[in-house]
Amino acid sequence: MTKTRLTIIRHGETEWNLALRLQGMKNSELTRKGLEQARVAARALKDKKFDRLITSDLKRAVITAEILNEYHHLPVLQDETLRERNFGIMEGLTREEIQERYPETFNGYMLRKDTYQIPEGESLVSFYKRVTTGIRHIAQQNKGCSVLIVTHGGVLDCIMRMIFDYPLSAPRRFSIYNASINNFSIDENEWQLDTWGNIDFQKGESVSLEEPKE
Repeated sequence: MTKTRLTIIRHGETEWNLALRLQGMKNSELTRKGLEQARVAARALKDKKFDRLITSDLKRAVITAEILNEYHHLPVLQDETLRERNFGIMEGLTREEIQERYPETFNGYMLRKDTYQIPEGESLVSFYKRVTTGIRHIAQQNKGCSVLIVTHGGVLDCIMRMIFDYPLSAPRRFSIYNASINNFSIDENEWQLDTWGNIDFQKGESVSLEEPKE
């Protein structure tokens, strides 16, 4: 049986990424650099065949998806399970502002207390359940297909933890870059990470995006 392929892209850089403000469900515009990151990723993927294009319904992801779609002309399907974590009262604030205004919330967030419920937001446990249920459903509904997905850093974090059974409470020890290309394959229910954090194409380097051999 043909493997299911997921190519998952984080959205391009935003104004709040640049200002180190927590975004979550709120939006800020893609920066000029973020728009260019999406365009360069689109060119890097232009010769790759995709059967579906699915994106988070948050604006920064939708705009990135529309740019990536320039060479593929697929329907852009929006899926709310691919949204970033809801950071509630912390959204739009820097870490310093959160620590000053909401010290208890800041402590729960920084210590990755997985069941801690952010006021007006999500706990890590509920976020992880939403993401992993959603991404498994996408894989199940697209068996044998190649799917291009646009989402967020926190979502990619959840997928990585799901595959490697890495605890939610453990500090993140891997980088998640804007507009990076991350490839996964699924054979039956076995998930495999094929490539992670590919941004070489942003540096003007020639890079192979061929699928790994069976």
